[in-house]
Amino acid sequence: MKKVLSLIACLSIFASVETAAQVNTVEFGKNRVQYQKFKWKYYQTENFNSYFSQDGLGLGKYVAQIAEAELPTIEEFVEYGLQRRINIVIYNNYDEMQQSNIGIGIDWQNTGGVTKLVNNKMIVYYDGNHDNLRRQIRQGIARNLVENLLFGDDLGEFAANQALLDLPKWLTDGYISYAAENWNTTLDDDLRGVMLAGSYRNFYQFAFEKPLLAGHSFWKYIADKYGKSKTTYFLYLARIYRNLNNASYKIAKKKFKVILRDFMTDVQAQYFKDIRGRRNTPRGQLSVSEYIGKKDYIRFNANPVPRSFTYAVVEFNQGRYQVILMENFVNKKVLLKLGVRSREEDKNPNYPILAWDGKGTRLAVLYNEEGKTKFFVYDLVNRVKLWKQEIDKFDQVQDMKYMLDNNTLLLSAVKSGQTDIFVYKIDKQTVEQITNDVYDDSILPL
Repeated sequence: MKKVLSLIACLSIFASVETAAQVNTVEFGKNRVQYQKFKWKYYQTENFNSYFSQDGLGLGKYVAQIAEAELPTIEEFVEYGLQRRINIVIYNNYDEMQQSNIGIGIDWQNTGGVTKLVNNKMIVYYDGNHDNLRRQIRQGIARNLVENLLFGDDLGEFAANQALLDLPKWLTDGYISYAAENWNTTLDDDLRGVMLAGSYRNFYQFAFEKPLLAGHSFWKYIADKYGKSKTTYFLYLARIYRNLNNASYKIAKKKFKVILRDFMTDVQAQYFKDIRGRRNTPRGQLSVSEYIGKKDYIRFNANPVPRSFTYAVVEFNQGRYQVILMENFVNKKVLLKLGVRSREEDKNPNYPILAWDGKGTRLAVLYNEEGKTKFFVYDLVNRVKLWKQEIDKFDQVQDMKYMLDNNTLLLSAVKSGQTDIFVYKIDKQTVEQITNDVYDDSILPL
């Protein structure tokens, strides 16, 4: 009888351990609401498994092929080889990815940031732009190689090395971004704005507010001043010595904080010199000026009528979106509220989308709510919402413009992983496909 009781006790202990392991995979209170069920399949290559869901076969093959093509160049740059096959989880759009619980407890940036990597699973999404998808793939591969190089591939080795090798997150994330993406005009404009504004007294304040930009620009500064080969060597020395000061002495004969101080001085002087060499901008007239504080205004749309002082804008603040209509700079009307309050600053790259008709009397608003694409038209004359609809014919819509009348919309939308142009009749809710090709088709201003 005692043996039976002991066996029951042991079984109950094992059951409780297994249950706890299942529950603790996601932090309590942080589960995301899933509005649809995903049926996963995968496409396998030599070094990658690409997992895709409904209508995602084309994306799955594309991601696997691009990953195989980009892997050798990143391995050569990092000077480290892939140790095991990477699993790539591909979502058809941003809103599907937001329903995922994979790695929800990890701080990460995705839009314009570093691709999330959790337990050898790389998570990417398609926003209708294949160049952005390629960048996400390169970032995920670079992160896998860099983390294995610094901390090891084994879970125990990873934990031990991470505790001993205390590198700033902006430094490692910046190196990953530097390895995955060349310096471009967007990054240069962002850095120029920061340096010329003079908002930060030192590099640490800059890295705290904008860690990814600070990290990427730091490694570019090292490459420009000391040679491109010194970037990977710097990271190697930091890993060997477990000390940034020793690594910086080997590279630049300076302490690490002195290099950071030189960065702030040299880069700022470079941009001021560039300004002095330019002609003065022509005189203009300031139309809209507003102190935004902690809020972020995106997708500004002015009324197309020349003499109108009306505009619509999307306001983003701590995870919540508002579509705001401003008339004569004074009368403010909130047309739509979306989202829940959170500390995440990751914005939806597509929605909400706004479009004015040619007469400036109607404003079309397209947005995603509870996994569904929804749409309405606001009539400024009668001050009512018209045509409240759900559009379920696309994976996502990238852009929207009115055509010659206020009943016809031109859409740039994604269907089965392919971006094309469509004509949408509002009253009949019918769709006519205009293009059918592999290119990322977008709408030019009419």
